[in-house]
Amino acid sequence: MQSLKFSRLLVLSNSEKLANQFEFSKTLNLITATDNSVGKSTLLKLIFWTFGCEPEFDTSWKSKDCTTLVEFEISNKLYKLKRYKNQVTLLAPNSKAVSYEKITGDFSKDIADLLQFRALLPNQSTNELEIPPPAYYFIPFYIDQKRSWSTAWNNFENLGQYRNWKETIVKYHIGLLTAEHFEIEIEKSEKKFSQNIVKKEIDKIETAIDIVSNYIPEPLTTVTTVDQLEILTENIKNDLLNLQEEQEQLLENLALNNAELSHLNHQKEITEKIIVELDSDYRFTVENIPDDEIECPLCGTMHENSIVNRASILVDKSQAEIQLFEIGKALDKFENKISANNNKLNEVKNRIDEINSKYIIEDRNENKINFNQIIESIAGNAIKQNVEKTKIEKVNQVHEIENEIKNLKREQKELVTKEIIEDRNDTFISLFTDYLSELAYDSINLSEINSPLDYNKVIREGGAAEGTRGILAYYLSVYKMVEKYQNEVLAPLVIDTPNQQEQSGKNYEKIVKLLLNKFGNGQVIISAMENDYLKPLKLKSKVITLNSARLLIKKDYEKIKKELDSI
Repeated sequence: MQSLKFSRLLVLSNSEKLANQFEFSKTLNLITATDNSVGKSTLLKLIFWTFGCEPEFDTSWKSKDCTTLVEFEISNKLYKLKRYKNQVTLLAPNSKAVSYEKITGDFSKDIADLLQFRALLPNQSTNELEIPPPAYYFIPFYIDQKRSWSTAWNNFENLGQYRNWKETIVKYHIGLLTAEHFEIEIEKSEKKFSQNIVKKEIDKIETAIDIVSNYIPEPLTTVTTVDQLEILTENIKNDLLNLQEEQEQLLENLALNNAELSHLNHQKEITEKIIVELDSDYRFTVENIPDDEIECPLCGTMHENSIVNRASILVDKSQAEIQLFEIGKALDKFENKISANNNKLNEVKNRIDEINSKYIIEDRNENKINFNQIIESIAGNAIKQNVEKTKIEKVNQVHEIENEIKNLKREQKELVTKEIIEDRNDTFISLFTDYLSELAYDSINLSEINSPLDYNKVIREGGAAEGTRGILAYYLSVYKMVEKYQNEVLAPLVIDTPNQQEQSGKNYEKIVKLLLNKFGNGQVIISAMENDYLKPLKLKSKVITLNSARLLIKKDYEKIKKELDSI
C-alpha cells in the first residue's frame, strides 16, 4: 500500500524575521515540552494548513503572517508543498513548480490525484459533484486537541461547505464507497441535469399552449358534411392551396416566440435582482466591514474580506450586467419576430377575408359558417395537437431518464454487497473492542454501536477520562480500517495530546503501549507534555522538544527564507 510520509516542515515569518525547521522520522515522532503553551499543537496544525486544510489557529499566530513548506514522500518520491495565505505551490519530482491561487479547484484535484483520493461531494449552490479540499482526505488521520474529542470528524474549520458530508467521507475512507461508485454518481448527476433541462422545456411548452389558446378560436362544434367539405374544397383548391399551412406555421411561430419572450423576461427579472444584491454586497463590505474577515450570520464561518474578495464581487456584478445586456438583445430579437409574424398573420387573414365573401356554407342548423372560421379552427387544432404531442414526447423522455437513473442506483448498490458491509462492520467491531480492552474501558454500551458510522454514539459515551479513551479507540479503529482496505494513499497518524481529561498514570501508560504496539511500524506524530509515562515512546521516537522560544527563532532565518523564495 502506498503511504504518505512527512519529512520536513519549514516555517517563516517575514514580518518578525523569524523562522524554524523541523525534521520527522518515517516511523515514530514525539513533539514535547515542559510548558503547555509553546506551540506543540500549532506545529502539527501547520503541516495540515500547508496542505490546504484550515485548522483552528489562535489570533496571535494568525498575526504572524507565515509562509510554510512541507517536504513529503509518496513511494519514495520527494515532493515539496509551499503555502502563503491561500496561494499554494507544488513541486513534484522532475517537474516544474505549479502554483495555485486558491485551495479549491485545480489544487484540490491535483492533490486528490496524488493521494488517490476519489471521493466527490455535491456543491451546495449548483449541486454538481466536485472534488472536496484536502481537509476531507486528512479527516481520519488527525486527532485535534480541541475539536476532535468533543465532536466527531470536526478536525478542521470550514467543513460545513458541504451538507451531510460525514457519511459519504467516512464510507469512502473505510472502503464502503469506491472510485467506481463516484464514477456512476457523476453519470447520475449528468442524467439529472439533462432531466431538469427537459422539465424546463415542458414548462415552456405548457406556456406555449396557454398562449396558443389566446390566439386561436375555440374548435367549431358544427359537424360539416362530407358533401359540403367536397364542395368547399373544390371551390378553393386553386386559390388557397397553401393558405392553411401558412397560417398554421405563423400561429405556431407566434406561440413559441411568445413563450420564449416570457422565459426571457423571467430571466431578466432574476438578473436585475442579482445585480442589485451584488451592488449591496459590495457597498456593505466597503462601508460597514473594516476588517479583512467577515463572519457568516447563518453558520458562523469566517470569510475573507480582502481587496481581492471585494473585487470578485465587482467581477460577478460585471458578468451579471453583461448577461442582462445579452438578455435585452434577445428580447429585442423575439419582439421583432413576434411583430413580423403578427404582420404576416394579418396579411393572411386579409386574404382569407377576401375569400370569405365568396365561400360560405351552412351547418345543419342553417347557421352560416365562413371559410375564415373553418380554416382558423383547423389550424388552431393542428397547432394544439403538435404542441401536445411534443409535450408527451418530453414527458416520456423524463420517464426514460428516471429509469436510467434507477438502473444506475441499482448498479451502485451492486458494488457494495451485504457481505461487504457486514465485513466492514465486523472488522470495526473487532478492532474497537480490542482497543477498548487494551485501554481498560469496559463501561461503554456496545449494543448501540454497530459500525464506524455510529460515531455520534461513541462521542456521547465520552466526556470523562474513561470516555475519551473510548473516543481514541474509535479513531484508531477507523485508521486501521483505512490501512486495511487501501482505498487511498495512507497518511501518517497524527495525535495531538492523547492525555485528555488528565488520564491516570496507569491509563496513560496503556495509551502509550497501544500506540507503540499497534501503530509503531507506520509514521506516527504525537504531541504531548513531558511525562514519565512517555519514556517508552521517547526511546523509539525522534523527539522534537520545544522551549520557551516557541516555534519561531532568529537562527537560520536567512537560510530558510532563501530556500522558500527559491520555490
